[in-house]
Amino acid sequence: MKRRQFLQCGALNALAWLTPTVSAKKTASMAFELTAKPGKIHIVGPDFPATDVWGFNAQVPGVPIRIKLGQSLDATIHNALEVPTAVHWHGIRLPNAMDGVAGLTQAAIQPGDSFRYQFVPPDAGTYWYHSHVNAYEQVGRGLYGPLIIEEAAPPKVDRDLVWMIDDWRLRDDASIANDFGAGHDRSHAGRIGNVPTVNGRFRDIIKVRTGERIRLRLINASNARNFALSFGDLTPTVIAMDGQAVTPFATKEPIVIGAAGRVDLILDMSGDPGSKTSVVDSFYREPFDLTKFVYEENPLRESALQSSIDLPPPNIPEPDLQNALVQEVTIAGGAMGGLRRAKFNGEWVGLREIAQQGYVWALNNVVGNRLDMPPLMDVKKGRSIRLTIRNETAFPHPMHLHGHHMKLLSINGQGLSEARWLDSPLILPKQTMEFAFVADNPGKWLFHCHALEHHAAGLGALVNIT
Repeated sequence: MKRRQFLQCGALNALAWLTPTVSAKKTASMAFELTAKPGKIHIVGPDFPATDVWGFNAQVPGVPIRIKLGQSLDATIHNALEVPTAVHWHGIRLPNAMDGVAGLTQAAIQPGDSFRYQFVPPDAGTYWYHSHVNAYEQVGRGLYGPLIIEEAAPPKVDRDLVWMIDDWRLRDDASIANDFGAGHDRSHAGRIGNVPTVNGRFRDIIKVRTGERIRLRLINASNARNFALSFGDLTPTVIAMDGQAVTPFATKEPIVIGAAGRVDLILDMSGDPGSKTSVVDSFYREPFDLTKFVYEENPLRESALQSSIDLPPPNIPEPDLQNALVQEVTIAGGAMGGLRRAKFNGEWVGLREIAQQGYVWALNNVVGNRLDMPPLMDVKKGRSIRLTIRNETAFPHPMHLHGHHMKLLSINGQGLSEARWLDSPLILPKQTMEFAFVADNPGKWLFHCHALEHHAAGLGALVNIT
C-alpha cells in the first residue's frame, strides 16, 4: 500500500490496549480455550476495508494470557483453519513435549483437531505464543498473542500495557500480500512489511495522563522487522529483556527490539496536559511514527512516583564457565554472503544447487532443512555450554534457542558491565556474541533464526540434551 495513502488515512483511533485479560485467580491453574481461525480486523482504519487475517479466536493479537508465577497454564488449542498448525510458547523454559514444534516435539494439529498444552512457567516476565507450522505465513497472517507471567510482587505502576509491535505487507485494498516465502525475502532481510502496527492497528494513539507511571511490555511479533524505538522527551527505564530482569537503567538511546524479542520499560509520563509525544522507529533508513502518546487535560499527579521498579533477579542456573563445553557457530549465506557450498542432506553441495531447492543459509556450513538431521550440539543434561555466534552475513539475525535462556557475556570481544539473559538475541552483520547456558532441559530443541524466512531457507539446527 502506498505510504502517502497511509499517512493521509486520517483518524487515529484511541487504543490503550490495557491487555483485557482473563484475570488470574488464586488457583493452581488457569484454563484457556484458543481457536485458530480466520477473522477480519481493521488494521488501517475505517477508510479502508477490513483485512482478512488468521488469529487465535479470530483476533489479532490473540487472546491475552496473563497468569501469576507458580500457576499452571492449561491451554487447549482448536484448529478451525484449513491447514495444520501448532503453538510455540516463546521464551518459556517448559517441558520439551509442550514446546509446540510440529514434527519435532508433537504432531501438527490437523484441521478440526485440538491439542492441550499444560505446564508451569518457571519464570515471571513478558513472553508470547505463536504458530510454529509454516510460521512465515501463519505468524505473518496474525497467529500470535501475548503471554504474561506476573511477578509475585510486581513494581507499582498505574497501568501495565502490552504492545505487540508488528508489520504487515498490505496491498492497496488492505488485503495481505500473498507472497509468503518469496525468494527475495528468504535471501535478504526477511519479510519486511509496509504497515507497522501496535496491537494490530496502524498509527493509533495512546491516551495518557501527566504524572502517570506505565509499565510498557514491548513484544516484537513481526516476521523479520527489527525496531529501534525512541520516545521523544520521555526517558524510558529498561527493567527486563526477553522476560528476564536487568538492573534498571534509563536511556535516551533508541530501544532496539529484534524480531521475537521483548523489552519491559517503565515510562513516567512527564509531558504537559494536552501535549503529544511520538514513538518513532529508526532501525531502517527512513524513520516513521509507530504510534503517539496523547496527554489528557487533567493530570494524574504533579510528579513521578518514587516507588521501586526493581524486579526479582532471574532464577536461571548459572553456567560453569571454567568447565563449559566450547561451541562456535558461524552464520553464513544469503545475498551478498560468502557461502559457496554447504552440507545439504549430509552431502557437500554448491550454493546454486542449494538455492534451487529454496535454501540459502547455513549454520557451520550445514543447511537446516530437516528436523531429523544430526544435532548441532549433543550434550548430557546439566552440562554448561559456552557458545560463540559469529554473523558473517550482510543481514541481522535474531537467534532463538527453544527451552532455554542464554547469558550474553560479550559483544565483539568486549565484556558487558552486566551479563543479560536472552532467548532471542539480535546479532547484527559482522557481529560476534558470546553466550553461556546450562543445558538443563532435556529433549531435542530448535535453535534457529527468528527472521522466519531465514529459518525456512535453512538457518536452523537442533540441540539435543539427554
